[in-house]
Formats: sequence, structure tokens, C-alpha cells
Amino acid sequence: MKLLCSQASPYARCVRTLIRYLSIKDIEEVTVNPFENTAELLDANPLGQIPCLITNDGIALYDSEVIMRYLDAELGEEQMFGMANSNWVLQRQFSMIKGLIDSAVKLRQEQMREDEGLRSVFWTSRFEQALLRGLMQMEHQTVITQATVQAPQLALICLLDYMDFRHPGLDWRKVAPATALWFSEMRDLPAFVETRPH
Repeated sequence: MKLLCSQASPYARCVRTLIRYLSIKDIEEVTVNPFENTAELLDANPLGQIPCLITNDGIALYDSEVIMRYLDAELGEEQMFGMANSNWVLQRQFSMIKGLIDSAVKLRQEQMREDEGLRSVFWTSRFEQALLRGLMQMEHQTVITQATVQAPQLALICLLDYMDFRHPGLDWRKVAPATALWFSEMRDLPAFVETRPH
């Protein structure tokens, strides 16, 4: 199989980390820049987005959640998401964290628009507040009290590393101190160290 990805994307990192955490072999990671619209990426995913997994059957799978669920079901014995439709709290937690990743990426896009004089104060504030509210809610969730790593924990670590990478000025640790403590203990597991954004 082949995974089209980048080293900085938090979406691709969720998949890359899952591959390592589940010790899945024989997936070639190919670094692509989605803004270059290469033929390989556009042929696999007409949306021009990463990550994109090309299976051994030549089927292209996207987005990150679909890829993660596929790998978990086919090669991971459903460790990450549990049996289909069996744990709605886990599904809700993963959805919330995925939404926070969306907000972090949109905030980054707003920052990139600053050079063009198009950065919106309204949208910047909206994305920052969504991130802080969501992380405050994490303080009261089982995500940070669970000893095992499943999809929500994996995605949360990827989110928090991305926040430190792209948004170091957003002091999320102040509103989520328990999450920050949990993160400091979990982020150095090998699967996360090997995929840290750069």
C-alpha cells in the first residue's frame, strides 16, 4: 500500500501514527505537497487533499478518518475505534477532536492569508476560541484518563503537537492543565516521536 502524505499535516499524522502504533508493515509513505497538484495525488484524490491511501487493489481511500477506520478494521483488530457502532462515547470524542484539528488547520490558513492582507480578525478569533473551548471540555472527558490509546487519544496528541508546532502563541495549557499533564506523559511514545511535525 502507499500513503500520500506530508510531514506537517495533522490529518496525515493521525494516519502515520496509527500505522506505527498498530505496527502495520508494508505501507510506503510518499511525501507530497498538496498545493502542487501533482498528477499522482489528483489521480488518486480529485480533491487534491492528503492523506490518501492507495490500497494493494489500487483503491484510493480518503479522508484521514476513513483511512484510520479502514486500517483499524482490516489490520488493527478494531483496537482504535472498537467494534462498529459499539461505543458512541468514543465515536463522539473522536469527532470532537477531529473538529478541533479542523479549527487548528483553518487558523493556520488564516495566518497564511496575512501576507496577502486578507487575514480576518473575526475568523482568527473564532477558530482560537473554538480550540480553547474544546480543550477546556477535554478536561472533563475520559480521553485523558484512559490508560489505553484509541483513536481519540491518538488524534488528541496529534492535535496538541500541531498546536505547539503551528500556534505556539495560543496558551492552551492555561485552560487545560490536566490535558497538558497527560500530553507531556503520552507524547513521547515512539509512534508519536517518529511522526512529530516539522
